[in-house]
Amino acid sequence: MFLGKLSGKEKEAFISLSVHASKSNDVFAQEEKMMIHEYCKEMDIPTWNEEDILSIDEIVAVFKSSELPIKKIVLLETLGLLYSDGTVDGTEKEFIKEYAEKIGLTEDIIEKQTVAIKEYLDALKKVTEAIA
Repeated sequence: MFLGKLSGKEKEAFISLSVHASKSNDVFAQEEKMMIHEYCKEMDIPTWNEEDILSIDEIVAVFKSSELPIKKIVLLETLGLLYSDGTVDGTEKEFIKEYAEKIGLTEDIIEKQTVAIKEYLDALKKVTEAIA
């Protein structure tokens, strides 16, 4: 949705974050892989390669210095990715919480972004059902 606002380095870090987030519960769902592929298309970057994934520390270093709106975009999109398979388990929630805190986002922001993405996905589901 908003990934075009990211810089080149932020785009690379976001794809890496997406892979780490998807694998955080030891289940790399097909829906998550498809979302990451769509993110690459949206950001006009080549598809991701497992060998090129940045470490969490490298990702945090990139986003720690990003502007607040970019941090929120990345959080929102990552939450959308994790919800793409229908659920976010405790391990994924903990991953998001730890990542967000490391880049300077509060629990209040995490909660607001979580509510926003759930409402967005619910609305998208209703619209899709309405035209089906």
